[in-house]
Amino acid sequence: MTSPRERGADLARFYTVTEPQRHPRGYTVYKVTARVVSRRNPEDVQEIIVWKRYSDFKKLHKELWQIHKNLFRHSELFPPFAKGIVFGK
Repeated sequence: MTSPRERGADLARFYTVTEPQRHPRGYTVYKVTARVVSRRNPEDVQEIIVWKRYSDFKKLHKELWQIHKNLFRHSELFPPFAKGIVFGK
């Protein structure tokens, strides 16, 4: 039996963020597509689609920045988060 870590090494993951749309409640959502491909059988592809808000990406960036900081990577700059652009302006 293989561990979850070993099974994860057998997979390649690809992510795309597309189709920004204005939600009826006024905020912007983005289509996030995750494709998981088996390295052993490249024809075995799983696709997962979720819709995420700008604030979800901002929260993820903050969490990744904190991990970076906790790894004592002070000599390496962590990229800043991109500013939001309002539709129609």
